[in-house]
Amino acid sequence: MDQQESTKEIPSINLKPKERAFVDMYFRCNMNGTDAYSRLHPDTNRDSCRANSSKLLANTNIQSAISDYLTKQAMGKDEVLSRLSAIARASEFPFIRITDEGFCYFDFSDPEAEQYFFLIKKIKTKRTRRVEGKGKDAENWEDEWIEVELHDSQQALNTIAKYHGMLVDRVANPDGTPLTTTINVNLVETNAESDD
Repeated sequence: MDQQESTKEIPSINLKPKERAFVDMYFRCNMNGTDAYSRLHPDTNRDSCRANSSKLLANTNIQSAISDYLTKQAMGKDEVLSRLSAIARASEFPFIRITDEGFCYFDFSDPEAEQYFFLIKKIKTKRTRRVEGKGKDAENWEDEWIEVELHDSQQALNTIAKYHGMLVDRVANPDGTPLTTTINVNLVETNAESDD
């Protein structure tokens, strides 16, 4: 596909209100037309929902609206590389704070932190409550433990390196002949016998 063609903006489509409702519900139902039609028409049986949704999905205006939405939601190569670069650098985390004493903690309230949530693969939290002391000297304490797992920076580096042609999975020798693997059967048999 030509570079200009791929960036050309698809004109917005004017849909009838019922068509617009179907397209909106189609995406809410993970692109399942039968489920979308069924939610919009709960009294309709499943076979009729399937048939009617097929008719709607064949409508050129609906197809264009779906295509337009998917094109706008797609991530371009520049955004992909930008995100992979941020993951690979593993140092631009506005939600990590280090105190003067060297303690590390997470501050997700930083407005800039929201831009980098894609760097986080998983968050686990654990809260414990305890009472220390007895009687009138008893004090309630609460601790919160947070574990944050970031996406693999090494994997991101490898992906970027492959994109730039720095890492290549070889499928042929430099002269163009296919790679071959040779196994010395005699050596394998000899080793097997010596293991006995």
